[in-house]
Amino acid sequence: RRTGVPGVAVGVVYGDETVYTRGYGVRSTETRRRVDPDTVFQIASLSKPVSGTVVAAEVGTGTFAWTDPVHDALPSFVLGDPYVTEHATYADLFAMHVGIPGNAGNDLEALGYDRATILERMRFLALTPFRASYHYSNFSLTAGGQAAAAAAGTTWEALAAQRLFGPAGMTSTSAVYADALAAPNRAVLHVRRDSEWVPEFERAPDAQASAGGVSSTV
Repeated sequence: RRTGVPGVAVGVVYGDETVYTRGYGVRSTETRRRVDPDTVFQIASLSKPVSGTVVAAEVGTGTFAWTDPVHDALPSFVLGDPYVTEHATYADLFAMHVGIPGNAGNDLEALGYDRATILERMRFLALTPFRASYHYSNFSLTAGGQAAAAAAGTTWEALAAQRLFGPAGMTSTSAVYADALAAPNRAVLHVRRDSEWVPEFERAPDAQASAGGVSSTV
């Protein structure tokens, strides 16, 4: 009531037990269909801790360590400083202190470039000091996820399903945008226009799937 946001889903977990789930409001201000605990939302940057869990699970199998250089698994990932290219680790990329500027790649993604192209163009960016600077960067974390998948011999989307979504029984969770679109019970994105919330845009985040591409239910 205070914000006017069309709909939310709420879950309360206490002592490792889910004690409350409920949907409020509507999935779309046009259809007026109600939100419930099984409504799929795009969770945007909450994908980052989910993806950190996926990589931690793969580290647990011994495929690689957080402190291993990603260049060993993903030699196509090159940065503007050869030293950083050779020494940047999974931990560096997930902690976002490699020196990649915060908005790096976001503009290319908005223009429709794919993940491989955006990561390939990271080499043209000027970096800030390695491990002595921090930038909240979608494509720093995306590069870390891509390297993890390469080390495991699979895609990021498949790795997430194999290491987390499947074992945890997260049957309505995916890192593939098409899966979110296919969900019959799905909340759409809204923007505020003249004090009204309207479903005006779509957000296709496959290029940065590990940083912002997960969809799930409460």
